[in-house]
Amino acid sequence: QRMNWFGTNWFASDAAMVGKLIAKDWQVYQKQLAGFVAGLLLALGLVGMGTPLLASAGALLLLVLLLVVGSYAIQSSVMLERKQQTQPFVMSLPVTPMDVFWGKLLANLVIYLVPFLLVSGGLLALVLTTPRPDGTVPWLVVVALFMLANFCVSLCVVIAVDSEGWNVFAMLALMTLIGPFLYWVTWMPGIREHLQGDAIVWSPQVLGLVGGELAVIAIAILAAGWVHARKTSFL
Repeated sequence: QRMNWFGTNWFASDAAMVGKLIAKDWQVYQKQLAGFVAGLLLALGLVGMGTPLLASAGALLLLVLLLVVGSYAIQSSVMLERKQQTQPFVMSLPVTPMDVFWGKLLANLVIYLVPFLLVSGGLLALVLTTPRPDGTVPWLVVVALFMLANFCVSLCVVIAVDSEGWNVFAMLALMTLIGPFLYWVTWMPGIREHLQGDAIVWSPQVLGLVGGELAVIAIAILAAGWVHARKTSFL
């Protein structure tokens, strides 16, 4: 059973079916995603205008939209389907619990990575191609990975835990960490002194944060996968 847990049960039994599950969620969500992308492009435009007021408004809009696009994807593709009791339909398909797990995980990651990469790449391009201090690049990377980790943990909790109350609590709790994290990382030694400089410095503090954020993402996926790998059926 131990080898089975690390081997067969961990992987999808039908990659083609997982692809169909991903395509299904993508087709359902693509119109809403287009609206979010339009809003993010507007926010990036405000940030790029350079005036402090417009840049601040654009940055705030980027943060809000990234949170909304992530929470909406999770609620519509996982929580809403569970609430509407569409599981009997899924059970009628030739899929295993791990097929569903990888389908939901990868579908939501694909959906979220579209706006996430747009925002992250757009901000990095603005910094590197304008007179803005290049020293903010490591800070942007740390903050971007925190947002990605926040989304991944929220998604994995919702996938692994059936309780809607705990799902909502986890999402709200993770959202409340964003403000304190931004303040903390902005004033952290190894980051603070380089923010206004032109040199991109990957200090030990930055590398440690990046490694920690990637580890959190990996642990969240492994933990959610472990819950599904133990299942022998949907019941």
